Amino acid sequence: MPVTESPKSSSKTIEVLLLWLIGKGRQCTLLGVLATTLFLAFFALQVPIEISNVSMVSHTKELQGNYDSFRKVFGNDEVLLLAITHPDLLEPESLKTIDQITQELTRIEGVTRVLSLSNAEQLVAGGFGVELVPLIPEQNAGKNYQNAVTKALEQNPVLAQLLISRDLQTSMIIIDLTGEIDQQGQALAAIEALLTSNHNNTNWHLTGIPLQKLTVSRLIQRDQQVIIPFSVLVLGSLLLLVFRRFSGLLLPLVIMAISLCWTVGIYTLCGFSLNTITALLPPVIMVLSVSTTVHLYNGWLQLAGKSGDPKLLIIEEFRELFLPCLFTALTTALGLVSLTVSSIPAVKLFGAFSALGVMLSFAVNMLLVPALLSYLPLPKISRRYDKGRLSAVLQATAKLTVNHPRLVLTLSLLLALAGLSGLSHINNNTDLIRFVKPTEKIYQDTMFIEHAVGGVNSLEFMLTRSDNSRLTRLDDLTRVDKLQNSINDLQPVAGSYSLLSVIKQLNRAEANQDQLSLPDNDEDLLYLFDLLEISPNQKQLRKLVNPEFTTLRINVRIKAIGSADAADLVSKVEHLAKKELGNNYELRPTGDFYQVVVDSNRLVSNVVRSFCLSLSMVLAAIFILFRSFKLLAMALIPNLVPLAWTGGLMGYLDIDLSTGTAMIAAVVIGLTVDSTIHYLARFQREYQGDSKESVTITTTATGRALTISALVLFLGFSVGGLSSFLPTIYFSLLTGVTMLGALVCDLLVLPASLILFDTKEGSASE
Repeated sequence: MPVTESPKSSSKTIEVLLLWLIGKGRQCTLLGVLATTLFLAFFALQVPIEISNVSMVSHTKELQGNYDSFRKVFGNDEVLLLAITHPDLLEPESLKTIDQITQELTRIEGVTRVLSLSNAEQLVAGGFGVELVPLIPEQNAGKNYQNAVTKALEQNPVLAQLLISRDLQTSMIIIDLTGEIDQQGQALAAIEALLTSNHNNTNWHLTGIPLQKLTVSRLIQRDQQVIIPFSVLVLGSLLLLVFRRFSGLLLPLVIMAISLCWTVGIYTLCGFSLNTITALLPPVIMVLSVSTTVHLYNGWLQLAGKSGDPKLLIIEEFRELFLPCLFTALTTALGLVSLTVSSIPAVKLFGAFSALGVMLSFAVNMLLVPALLSYLPLPKISRRYDKGRLSAVLQATAKLTVNHPRLVLTLSLLLALAGLSGLSHINNNTDLIRFVKPTEKIYQDTMFIEHAVGGVNSLEFMLTRSDNSRLTRLDDLTRVDKLQNSINDLQPVAGSYSLLSVIKQLNRAEANQDQLSLPDNDEDLLYLFDLLEISPNQKQLRKLVNPEFTTLRINVRIKAIGSADAADLVSKVEHLAKKELGNNYELRPTGDFYQVVVDSNRLVSNVVRSFCLSLSMVLAAIFILFRSFKLLAMALIPNLVPLAWTGGLMGYLDIDLSTGTAMIAAVVIGLTVDSTIHYLARFQREYQGDSKESVTITTTATGRALTISALVLFLGFSVGGLSSFLPTIYFSLLTGVTMLGALVCDLLVLPASLILFDTKEGSASE
């Protein structure tokens, strides 16, 4: 099979570098690496963990502008929900407990407002006009008291929806926190300590976006403490098992530790914190650094039984491996770099620094491995590890591809088609609370509140007139009232509130009537607005409308649904707004949860862009290395087939496309091609006109390093299954499984393609 020559791996530059590394520059290199590692390790050990979760939200100009405008006008929209459950909730003793907790929460620094049954107020007609009185009357036992409580709740349905469950056994306490992240963290810690120590006999459940963010930071810290040591244990055990040499264990672990220190140290020096996505950096760097070391160490083991100067033999072997290792590192880095096109900062950071880590790992490998191995005697024939079951499996694999190449290709393509059919079952969905395991307290508390009361998430909307005039006309509020009623009828909605709730209460009190309703005319409505402008409770009023009365807030509480359902809900609300409001109004969705919804909808386009960029860069790198369109075409098949298998697996197992799983395609294409490069590089060296013989030699010789490397990647990534986040678990396990699929393709599909292509060309030339 004619093959275009790749750049000569025996170039003078590489030879001179290797000679210096294991000669005069050996001690200098080792000391330089040690000093750099100690310096960067100091910072790596101090890497902070992000609490705000801000890097998980894209910062597009329009989206961020709307949210900034909302927070400037209405304040922080992130609230805590505290549920207190008791079978006799409305008895005086239970209400006394709720009042005590409410007062204690109010005194915590960082808490700006607490709303509960004990301090909620309603507007009623008094002897001197409208008066504010407690929603719940004085706590006196007896049937009359129960009737009074029930009547108060019936007359104030909006407050009732917010503060008590339908079965009247669960009370909600709504806690507003300051927007400052540090103060939020301190307030959350104080709230948890208060509930745990002073009210451990009370049946309470706590959730909300601020607590979810704090929980994420805690789980990231926990994962780092578990996953990193376990990765070392798993990878070390595998290396010891396959190499059965102390050097085969120690050398990869040393490279792993140095690569990790360098990458995380630089990450910290750049001022970044670990988040849900970049928490993957340590295990990913550890796994990928070991993979390169395996190929270099395997090359050293191939020197067993050879005679000559050990240093010259090492130089000769590593000179042959330099370009394949460089290009495998480069293609892996290119695949990771493609993630920087994502709109989510955390994904960009992961792509950039994992790519940096891969290249740093390559540099560390090439600096240390030849230098350290030059201290060791060459391996002896009696200790060669290429005899045994793995060797027998590789020989059988080579025999299968040589004798039945068409069968191998046909079966692999049929499986790929089956995988592609499963892609249609993948749903684009992000569900923050269901990203954590069901055993976590935050999950259990959220689900309890979801089933008891509902409305654990909120969508915010800002309503303005197109001419930016005041929203004080009866026609304006009548349209908004119809819109809210239509929104409340939508399935995922638990309730909504706006300024209309206050206006209706004012009107009821002024008219001394029982029903909540808007005034009958503009004159009465303007009088109510005059009352609002002189109200002493301006701080709470500003949560509903801006001082000029030109921007109205509509809060829509929704059940614990994923971003796909939430996006559909936003579309329905916008459609209802056009129908009920007309063209003279603008309704803008915003809020913390809405940003998650928007980002989730962009995942598909992000996946397509990053994958296309990754694939094009990887293919360009392969062509530069081999300078052959024929080899490029054949390298494409075994790298796309595993992706089809993985995509199908996601679809058949109902694994959603989320921030974590969306990274798989771009990352994996850079990893799967590594084995292909090593296989083709060895095939070129062995090819003498007979592709079957070259395939047999390459599969049995290079196949061992490819198998060990694939097992390292599989087990290394699989350790991510210990994570606390389901997207991280899916990313880790699916990436690991794809590595095994890539190994199968590189040992079966790629050699089968090489044989069939060579045979076809030979027949045509006769």
